[in-house]
Amino acid sequence: MQNNDWRKKKAQEMNFFAEYGDVNRYEILEVIGKGSYGLVCSAKDKQTGEKVAIKKIHNIFEHTSDAARILREIKLLRLLRHPDIVEIKHIMLPPSKKDFKDIYVVFELMESDLHQVIKANDDLTREHYQFFLYQMLRALKYIHTANVYHRDLKPKNVLANANCKLKICDFGLARVAFSDAPTTVFWTDYVATRWYRAPELCGSFYSKYTPAIDIWSIGCIFAEVLIGKPLFPGKNVVHQLDLITDLLGTPPLEAISKVRNDKARKYLTCMRKKQPASFSQKFPKADPLALQLLRRLLAFDPKDRPSAEEALADPYFNGLAKVEREPSCQPIPKVEFEFERRRVTKEDIKELIFQEVLEYHPQLLKEYCGTQRPIFLHLRSCSAIDQFREQITQLEENGNKSGVAPIQRKHASLPRQAFNYC
Repeated sequence: MQNNDWRKKKAQEMNFFAEYGDVNRYEILEVIGKGSYGLVCSAKDKQTGEKVAIKKIHNIFEHTSDAARILREIKLLRLLRHPDIVEIKHIMLPPSKKDFKDIYVVFELMESDLHQVIKANDDLTREHYQFFLYQMLRALKYIHTANVYHRDLKPKNVLANANCKLKICDFGLARVAFSDAPTTVFWTDYVATRWYRAPELCGSFYSKYTPAIDIWSIGCIFAEVLIGKPLFPGKNVVHQLDLITDLLGTPPLEAISKVRNDKARKYLTCMRKKQPASFSQKFPKADPLALQLLRRLLAFDPKDRPSAEEALADPYFNGLAKVEREPSCQPIPKVEFEFERRRVTKEDIKELIFQEVLEYHPQLLKEYCGTQRPIFLHLRSCSAIDQFREQITQLEENGNKSGVAPIQRKHASLPRQAFNYC
């Protein structure tokens, strides 16, 4: 009799998770990535037949700063819904408050990233170049009209499929500029891999930001697509500035004055006079209109760079882009990122991440908002997600039996595999 009661209770719990589309919905296929954050598996959505990527991030509350980064990314990806931005399909419900240590995020599955595409293909056409840049700028227009700065755009953070589709990912370093803040915003933490970092930020960790920092990064990425290797692979700040000025020439004093780092600014002021290099020689495969736009994207002075919307109106995209058709986004409400404006505890972040999880469980969210009581009381540790966790743990311990080596990729939305491009 007791066994029957246990089975009945177990079935009810399984049904509970199935009702909200949790673990019973997915069939794990293989490991596709592994890094310091945890594990990523490809899986099949049994409801839709669609392949997805399930990312397990372990011990998310061990460090408040890491938890805040996770919160920032999942919140932004919920709010920024656009065809050229990676989509979170679902976030799984934790089994209990006690066991809320890991988080399972279900993403749309992408085959690769632009870094791998560039590395694996030396026969990309002018049509590829144009379409790649168009998609990145279209996503950036949407992001910037939401008053969001991505701050870490690079080829590894641009996902790719074999049908030439690109999607921007990894919003862990992104920030929202609130409407009541000055036009230029100051933040104090790390931003952008050096090779894709705008010159006004070189050497500075307390920096002035405008959307132009992302435009510079897109210019660097586009140049890398054109020549098949990074444009400014600086070994340090001085080397980075040398490479930038070798291509663009010595900037005028007005532009140098906007570099916030004192040593970098002094170095540029004392630099011997350099003339700009020939873009047509540096990028021999490129359409002249592409190079004309690239010069604008890589303007040393941020005020001379176009906005994403202005870049989409460039003659280079004639016949492809219609600026009025490209969607904009409403500015993100201040309340969504109030946690960025005050000191928060680990418990505060835990509560906020849980609320983000509930956004993917509408019925529980409605109940939670109605009662303001912890929904964890409705869950049990003996649940389908425990079986799911065990399955992923076994994959993690045993490795990928398919023989595909997991890709090490720290703090990224999705690890990637190389693929033969279209």
